[in-house]
Amino acid sequence: MKRYKSSHMVRMEHLNHHGNLYAGQGIEWMVETSFIVVNCEYGDPQGLLYKNTHKFDFYHSVNPGDIVYYEGLIVRTGRTSLTIRVGLYDEKTGVLNAEGFTTFVSVDPETNKPVAHGIVLDEPADEEERKWREEAESFFRKK
Repeated sequence: MKRYKSSHMVRMEHLNHHGNLYAGQGIEWMVETSFIVVNCEYGDPQGLLYKNTHKFDFYHSVNPGDIVYYEGLIVRTGRTSLTIRVGLYDEKTGVLNAEGFTTFVSVDPETNKPVAHGIVLDEPADEEERKWREEAESFFRKK
């Protein structure tokens, strides 16, 4: 699958009380990137609904003035669901600062009833993508 990127500059209004990127802002940008991914792949923004954020883990602080980018790709497909892995990277160093997964569902825009999206995953590009797919699949296993 194609990987999509979106960039942001961390400004003062994006900070928490510790002076680094507020998690809520980080998650907002993650969901936005996820929507960009599924919208570009599915092609109908009216036929997509956000369902869930499965996790969002920070590994490093993100500071004011940092230029960051989010990179997302679809890593799991159900009949109507699409799960996206999104990484938050430092633009200058390429360091992974955070990562998470979200799921959207495809719906009929008039009724909001689930409809099959018809998207099929290709083979994983590398071992890293294979691991992301396994992790995404684990969110849907019955316990």
